[in-house]
Amino acid sequence: MDISEGSIAVRGRGENKRKWIPVEDDELIKALVDVSLDPRWRSDGSFKNGYTSVLEARLAEKLPDSRISATPHIDSRLRYFKTKYSALEQMLNKSGFTWDPTKKMIQCEKQQYETHCKNNPDAKGLYGVSFPYYDELSMVYSKDMATGEETPRRYVDSTSSSSKKRKKEWKGMKTSSSDPLLDVFNEVSGDLKVATMSIGKMAQAMDREASNQEKARDEDPQQKLREKAINEVWRLEFTGSEVIKAAGVFVRMPDQMGMLFALPEPLRREYIVDMLRDEAARRERERSK
Repeated sequence: MDISEGSIAVRGRGENKRKWIPVEDDELIKALVDVSLDPRWRSDGSFKNGYTSVLEARLAEKLPDSRISATPHIDSRLRYFKTKYSALEQMLNKSGFTWDPTKKMIQCEKQQYETHCKNNPDAKGLYGVSFPYYDELSMVYSKDMATGEETPRRYVDSTSSSSKKRKKEWKGMKTSSSDPLLDVFNEVSGDLKVATMSIGKMAQAMDREASNQEKARDEDPQQKLREKAINEVWRLEFTGSEVIKAAGVFVRMPDQMGMLFALPEPLRREYIVDMLRDEAARRERERSK
């Protein structure tokens, strides 16, 4: 079962209460990705007023009998998906939680998940359940999440305990000069120097780690091939959601990239179309299990 099937019923009052089916969710997410890449409707990481009306028009074109309106249907469904995506991101920022790109679901110990849900109720309903739109929503909302509230990693502040120790020792001793205020000033200055040195070393270590990671990416031939393949799919004028799905196939089946570039250019678009059709059929089979 996946999240789109397990959450078909959207609770609400009056016209807010609507049942979404998988094909409607698919078209909504495709349209959302396309609109998020359109500078007319999104800039600086934020959607512009009226973008849900564009989504309504897209759904009306693809699913003329659905009668899905921007307000309240699309607004409500997008709030639901963003809430669940945010809950997944929050878990994945914690130790012990990982993402299974094949099953499209969170992986962790059930006890750890249940403990997390006690203080994070938005995460309920995600354990052992596929969330098929994670990649697409990541493309749309990842920048929003990065500027939102996120628990920072905590570092042990060694200067704090040493400072308290020195102050305690100072209180039990006579002043070493004729001016007690000067002694306090000298002690505080020493603490600030230690703290500055610690921060400087931490920053240098972080810069080295970032540089090493960037160097590793540059030297990874598989990563270069993925970037080349994705750029080729863009060049062939596929939609944003199709590019994302193609990228997922390249990660899962790297041989597809080699086959793509082995073909003459006039045949490459047809090859990607067939690949995406096979991927859609595979996902449909997974849903029916």
